[in-house]
Amino acid sequence: MIRLLKADFYRLFKNKLVLIGFIAAAVLPLLLTLVMLAARTFMTWLGPEYAAQVEALLTARVLISTSFSFSNNFGVILPLFATLVIMSDVSSGGVRNKIIAGHKRHQIYASHFLTILIYSLLSIAIYAAMTAVWSLVFFGTSSISSDYIVSYVYFYILGFAGYLFVAAVTTCMSLMTLNMPAAIISSLAICFVIGLIPQFIGLIDYSPFEHAVNFLPNFVVAMAQMKPDITPVAFIEGICGTLLFAGAFYLAGVLRFNKRDLK
Repeated sequence: MIRLLKADFYRLFKNKLVLIGFIAAAVLPLLLTLVMLAARTFMTWLGPEYAAQVEALLTARVLISTSFSFSNNFGVILPLFATLVIMSDVSSGGVRNKIIAGHKRHQIYASHFLTILIYSLLSIAIYAAMTAVWSLVFFGTSSISSDYIVSYVYFYILGFAGYLFVAAVTTCMSLMTLNMPAAIISSLAICFVIGLIPQFIGLIDYSPFEHAVNFLPNFVVAMAQMKPDITPVAFIEGICGTLLFAGAFYLAGVLRFNKRDLK
């Protein structure tokens, strides 16, 4: 297993796609912040009635709260990079060669999952950090309340945990289908739909089933944009839900990969 991990990490960091992903994670926050700043300036010029609305919507806190979203910004393209990295090993015959060399399929699967998990966490860490930096530089700290300091900690833990789910989905779809177009489309679709669900649920009164929807991956994080106070109960539910969904995709992927015929 250690040999597999070493080989996969070596291949990971030699892959140009990985470097491109890291660069995108570092540059995209600045571009998005500048776009938001331009939009805020433009809307303010339209009149004082728009200024107050814009200043409430475009703040450092609001921008930071989108850092871990599955349905916009870097969260949309990360599953693409992750899937391409895994599929490059499949298409080059690397996975088949590992099996011929005597490695167990569940070990090959676990190695890919751990490799993509680390890549996803590093990428989203860069993106989240740069988003926080540029948001605070251009929009200031006035919207960042110290009253919610514990909630900010919960937010970042849940945000990073969400990419455990992304790694599980991309590994599952890649090694389950062994087909690049199918893996890319399915990975992007699953993560994007999961990311959109909170936006639709947020339009209705979901208080009667709040504890149920908190189990959806990334739901509590997405709701932080509108409700910054994350309670300990919501935090625990969010963590448990993410682990359950990620575990389900991981198990499904392993079972299917074990039965696939690699030609």
